[in-house]
Amino acid sequence: MSPHPLSPFRLERWFVEFEFAPGMRNLTASGPYDATTREVLALEDEGTTEHYLNLGLGYIENPGSESLRQAVSTLYTTLAAGDIQITSGASEALFLLTWSLLEPGANIVVEEPCYENLPGVATALGFEVRRLPLRIEDGWKPSLEQLAQLIDEHTRLIYLVHPHNPTGSTVQVEEMRAIVRMADRVGALVVNDELFRLVSLDGEPTPSIIDVAVDAICIGDMTKPWGLGGLRVGWIASRNHQLLQRVSQARDYSTMCSSAPGEFLAEVALRHASQLIAPRLAAARTNREQLAQLIAQASAHFQGLLAWQRPEASYTAFVQLPFPAEAFCRHLALERCILLLPGSVFGSAYENFIRVGLGGDTHQFQEGMSIMLDELLRWRGANA
Repeated sequence: MSPHPLSPFRLERWFVEFEFAPGMRNLTASGPYDATTREVLALEDEGTTEHYLNLGLGYIENPGSESLRQAVSTLYTTLAAGDIQITSGASEALFLLTWSLLEPGANIVVEEPCYENLPGVATALGFEVRRLPLRIEDGWKPSLEQLAQLIDEHTRLIYLVHPHNPTGSTVQVEEMRAIVRMADRVGALVVNDELFRLVSLDGEPTPSIIDVAVDAICIGDMTKPWGLGGLRVGWIASRNHQLLQRVSQARDYSTMCSSAPGEFLAEVALRHASQLIAPRLAAARTNREQLAQLIAQASAHFQGLLAWQRPEASYTAFVQLPFPAEAFCRHLALERCILLLPGSVFGSAYENFIRVGLGGDTHQFQEGMSIMLDELLRWRGANA
């Protein structure tokens, strides 16, 4: 096994190219509209604001402060502060897990489409990555039969992303348990990327896999539920403290620790998590209904070729177009300042899809979707 250069991260390169262009309206973000420092500090009294303004800006503990890890543990039903390792966002969590878990000769199984961080790093390190394709016909849920065929005695990691990005599908407790049983039979670990678990658009959030299976590992962060990506606070949750120690040691080579202001504001936000997420969930539900109406309206023009699976959780939807999407998305960005994400960044099997972000301002979303529909009709006419 020998390392290889990291391949271009297609999803992130798309955002580098377009996200911060002047006047761009981002209608594909996987998180909600941003929270502000003022909004977070206003959740508490002036004493908290004064404490924040007097906060020291030196290094802090590598694993994260005890109080922050305790606050994170309350998002689960069976964990304590010692089961949490804080990281600089979920991206660092995935990177450090890949570095710490895999060994020569190992393979990993990942859902596709998925966020490419973990499989991209694993490929660069020389590990075999086996893909478990999800299909719209199956409700974007993993096939347990296909999974059983992909794993063997060399499988060390099964990487799930549920609730799913970009489709918004969920898996239920019995499905989680079945996947963990398969993993146990070959000595593999199950890692669930649970950034969207609390973003339930229908009913209560699904349980965390770590509250269902003792040996499972889960990933979380402050970005997706609450719009706090700029804090760069994420975490790994595991009862395997030896693994957390290895991750902590690996972090010595990356960020060493989080930022003190980021951890402080994350802790404040977690004390008021329900209050902070409520308006963002309301916006996402409204936008989902607007998208449903647009798809119903557009279906008459496209003879049913415009399709989606209604997302149950997350701030994203995955919509199938009747033609490859990348050129269309590039046209929208350059000509109309509307940012959408083409499914080709997740692999060629998804080139006819676009990711739509549901978490933004409702007025901007409605306006942007109307523009998208007009351009869809014009684009199809010009390319018929």
